[in-house]
Amino acid sequence: MLSNPNFEWQESINMKKNTFSKHFEQANQLSKAMALPITVIHSDHQVGVFYSTQAYNKLLKQIKEMKQEILILKKIK
Repeated sequence: MLSNPNFEWQESINMKKNTFSKHFEQANQLSKAMALPITVIHSDHQVGVFYSTQAYNKLLKQIKEMKQEILILKKIK
C-alpha cells in the first residue's frame, strides 16, 4: 500500500469518561489550547467525542478545504 504524503492524521486527546466528567473545565481548556477534540473512553470503548469551539472550527476548516479539493478534481476530469 502506498502512503499519500499529503494525508494528515486526525489527532484527538483520549480521556476516560470519569476524568472528563470530573474535570470538564480543564478538559475544555485543553481542547481549546490544542484545538483538538477529546475522545471520551469508557471501558476501552469510545463513548463520545467533545469539540471545543476552537477544535470544531478547525474541523470545519478542514472540511471546507476538502470540499475545495474535490471541486478542483472534478473540474480537472
